[in-house]
Amino acid sequence: MVDYIVVGGGIGGTVAYLLLKSIGKNVLLFEKLDYLGGCAGTFRKDGIFYNVGASTLVGLDEKLPLDTLLKILKIDKNILPIKQIDPSIVVFVGDKRINRYKDFDLSFEEINSNFPHKKNRELWNKILKTSNQNWSNLYNFLPFNPKSPKNVIHQLFKNYHYLLSNVKENLLTAESIIKPYLDRWDKDYVKFLNSQILMTTQCYWNEVNFSFACMGLTYTNLSNYYVFGGMSEFLNALVGNDENVKKKTKVIKISKESGVYKVHTNRGVFETKRVILNKTIWDFCDILDDSLKNDLCLKNRQKYSKIWSSATLYFAVKDDSNLLDKHHYQIVHDEENPYTGSYSFFVSVADDKDKINGYKSVTISTHCKIDRWENVENYQEQKEKLKEFILDKLYERVPVFRNLPKTDIMVGTPRTFKRYTERYKGTVGGIPLMRSYTMFNYPVGNLPIDGMFLVGDSIFPGQGYPGVVLGVFNILLQIERDFHEVFYRHI
Repeated sequence: MVDYIVVGGGIGGTVAYLLLKSIGKNVLLFEKLDYLGGCAGTFRKDGIFYNVGASTLVGLDEKLPLDTLLKILKIDKNILPIKQIDPSIVVFVGDKRINRYKDFDLSFEEINSNFPHKKNRELWNKILKTSNQNWSNLYNFLPFNPKSPKNVIHQLFKNYHYLLSNVKENLLTAESIIKPYLDRWDKDYVKFLNSQILMTTQCYWNEVNFSFACMGLTYTNLSNYYVFGGMSEFLNALVGNDENVKKKTKVIKISKESGVYKVHTNRGVFETKRVILNKTIWDFCDILDDSLKNDLCLKNRQKYSKIWSSATLYFAVKDDSNLLDKHHYQIVHDEENPYTGSYSFFVSVADDKDKINGYKSVTISTHCKIDRWENVENYQEQKEKLKEFILDKLYERVPVFRNLPKTDIMVGTPRTFKRYTERYKGTVGGIPLMRSYTMFNYPVGNLPIDGMFLVGDSIFPGQGYPGVVLGVFNILLQIERDFHEVFYRHI
């Protein structure tokens, strides 16, 4: 019998496994696919790798979550298969091209030259200041459990000065604070802001508080990295050849007898004292034995019903002259995508060094409303229309794509994500950081089942590498005294 079994090798599950192992726990990790990373992973087709979704890596700056993780694991960042990229994204909106540079002043000049407003500098200084305050206060709320009145009271007193100085930023929407800084209604500027906010918070500016929006608007001012070989290679570099990481191992059911969990898989039954599920708040109940099930998943589906999936295109291009010399592009379009309900899409291009037989992979991803693909008739026909819509917009803004030789184009929909990830309805990106989901009613990984916990992008504090890793820190600080000591030694 082991101390822990981690079910799911997404970011949260893999990080939980590594941290538990680092404090001497006997741990197993089961992942049903043949790669780690989940929605932030990498699959292969005809020898070419494709990132599953939008592939940006952030959080390695000093004292940010990935930096802290590497310090705890005693891993030197310089051995990782990564390179810093700048600009991290090139955004196309209207007739404008905006390079999102790391340097704040350069980044601001790009924005101000495309969207000139008298109070722009004042606005963006406020955005940066708010974001920096949030990052510097990152660990002060840990450990956090809104289900515990004692913990909530403690955190309120502990963070009194921060909360008091950011009342307006935390309570008001991004829209209500940003609008007064604009000289006039600027359609393209608003679309630019919304596209950046949606990409990082899963919300539009009228749904998210200003504080969270600021972190999204300035994430390109953090160090952004490209991962050679695909996003999964980042986790692979951390895990190495660990025989306790069991890929292609599907968990069928979890039961409990005499205080011991039995994890039933396609490779046998394994016993453990505790279970960590890298599942979502909407579907973790699906693998529980009837004796363990409760109505929590159903309640979560009703309470946290505003969710996104993704629509994706995967193909490779032959680009001998390296005409696609940036790794990330975001295309913002005026017309709503009728097949997704979105107004933008994100393009990830592999590095020249990652070419296979002269071809480098391209992943295009966009937010997608799940109901657009539920019970849809003529499914294959709809996929073709989706593909044509996105390609038309891509060729319009980045014409070089049109004439480059391409492999066959694969199309992914919410159904695809549901089939491969087994996430509820194919959800991607976790819970939107909506103002109505305050941190005090945001779901956490503490389950009402003794010895069972959740990690991933659907629990506090949210999605992306920084958010998910922070969520793992939060859970382990509450359940492992040894980790508590290690963590505070490294921050």
